[in-house]
Amino acid sequence: MPRRQKLIFAAFIFVGIGCFVTAALIGNSGRSDQSVTSNPAIDALIPNRGDEVLQQQSVGIDLAADYQLVSLTISPDPNCQFPIDVTEHVRHVEGLQQYLYAPGPGLPITALSADDNCAFATFQAIADPTDVQTIDWNFTVN
Repeated sequence: MPRRQKLIFAAFIFVGIGCFVTAALIGNSGRSDQSVTSNPAIDALIPNRGDEVLQQQSVGIDLAADYQLVSLTISPDPNCQFPIDVTEHVRHVEGLQQYLYAPGPGLPITALSADDNCAFATFQAIADPTDVQTIDWNFTVN
């Protein structure tokens, strides 16, 4: 293969890789949740805002090490109306600072409602209990 063809082939490969990288970056930028990424107290929402999940999906929040959950409600309504307090049944995953509610038999929510749901979490700084924050997010159950 002549040298010129090798250079053109290499250029096409680099352009193709560049297109994939650019597409990945653009695709991920739309998924960034500003209220989560700009808040040092929140590592992640579970499920993420706008996710489509199953009826038995765990719902919760992943907090920074120096924060703790105060309350968690889940509403079968996109506007957080008619919330059901599930705080008493939230499982705390030590070390990860995750607070998760898993629907099941005998619990306030046995299965997440079909269509749009809203979760509302209140959390506070462990060192300063007056530093209380809230966040709400929506997700869809199919």
